[in-house]
Amino acid sequence: MSATALVTSEQYLALPDEFDQNGNRIKDELIGGEIVKMPPASHQHDRVKNRIGKLLTNFLDNNRHLGLESNVEIGARVSRFDTFVPDVSVTRSSRFSDQDRILQGPPEIAIELVSRSDTASHFKAKVAAYLTNGSTSVWVVSPELKLVEVHRQGAMRELKADDRIEDPLLPGFSVPVSTFFELS
Repeated sequence: MSATALVTSEQYLALPDEFDQNGNRIKDELIGGEIVKMPPASHQHDRVKNRIGKLLTNFLDNNRHLGLESNVEIGARVSRFDTFVPDVSVTRSSRFSDQDRILQGPPEIAIELVSRSDTASHFKAKVAAYLTNGSTSVWVVSPELKLVEVHRQGAMRELKADDRIEDPLLPGFSVPVSTFFELS
């Protein structure tokens, strides 16, 4: 049995996009040198993702002096063998370049929503890659359990319901976790 060669971020980014029979782009990410296909997200997943993105965008629009942007599904070359598309991210505005196809390096805050198709091993690898390569925190959001795990280097904190999500990079941003899941 032969081992499969790892794919580098450079090789991955040089690959052509793949499309399904309806012409929709097949989403994938490079996790630890392995190309992982991502099935379409559920409506709940997308609504929660957009809700978080909107909360952060509103906050950052009112706090432009922080020099940060919130983006939904923007690609990031995190390391030599990791290229991710976090559901939501917070990145310093100064890091964006018109010459680069995707963000070089991880976002300052990566926000990943758990889907039923995600594996624990892939999620752990992504959190570790983000933190090892420069993210200050990773928020793992579970729409099903209505909770958020906030990962920082060497620490993890679980937040639910009225626990307030805050981050040192976002002074003044403080909302109950339940706000992420208010979709009506």
